[in-house]
Amino acid sequence: MSLSTLNKKILIIGASSSIGKSIFKYDKKNKLVGTYFKNKINKLIHFNPAKEDISEKFNLDKFSLVVLLQGITKNDDCMKDKIKSNFVNIDLNKKMIKNLIANDKPFIFFSTEWVYPGNRKLNLETSPVFPVNLYANQKYKMEKYIITNAKKYYILRLAKTYTNILNDNSFLNNWNKMIKKNQFEFKCYKDQYFSPVFSKDIYRFILFVEKKKLYGLYNFGGSERFSRIECLMSFLKLKNIKNFRLIEQKIPKKVPKDVSMNISKLKKIKFRTSKFKKNISELY
Repeated sequence: MSLSTLNKKILIIGASSSIGKSIFKYDKKNKLVGTYFKNKINKLIHFNPAKEDISEKFNLDKFSLVVLLQGITKNDDCMKDKIKSNFVNIDLNKKMIKNLIANDKPFIFFSTEWVYPGNRKLNLETSPVFPVNLYANQKYKMEKYIITNAKKYYILRLAKTYTNILNDNSFLNNWNKMIKKNQFEFKCYKDQYFSPVFSKDIYRFILFVEKKKLYGLYNFGGSERFSRIECLMSFLKLKNIKNFRLIEQKIPKKVPKDVSMNISKLKKIKFRTSKFKKNISELY
């Protein structure tokens, strides 16, 4: 790492999100500077990308990397107000990215596992892409925009993520909340597969690529493929829950069936994500 990089910070846009809060919990050396828009959090800086330019709000020379976490991340919320979600997830991201390109500043953009249609397992970055819902379509449009217009970028097709924020609405925390309330009837999609990833791996990746120039598009998931039911069984075993009821549900049309990932491209740059069962045993 050069001295110039060593002395610079990393800017996190949308640090009040669940993932943002999580990675800041790991930031013991105060390497990160974060922003919020609506959800005020102490030590974060208010930033409205609709009214402010990122290069006017911040001196980008002081940052080695910019991480774009802001956005509407649930498809149901995107569908409720398509105009707003297109503005937030596409227009505002384009505005910030144009500004970053003009200032020759590397950035990380988070796409989604849902760009894959769900008809094959262990998808590669080169596997066919066919977004099945609005949120995934918005992310895929941004992928194409970035690849066409930028050079110094990382696009991470992010898998289902669980964090060290134990009161957020991740799938594991929802199960944990039910157990605490002595509710032991669990509903799970049947035959849905993914590669769940821990938020600490996102933090590690941010620091990892700050030191390097390994730009490109990456699948960013855990190292293992699980069904949602397999994840639930592992979690119930960890919590020593033996008496429960499982209700298997059909997967909705707008949810892809198998978005598990092949992460060999990550391994080629010598980055490895962590193991699901080890992580949950430490978290819970």
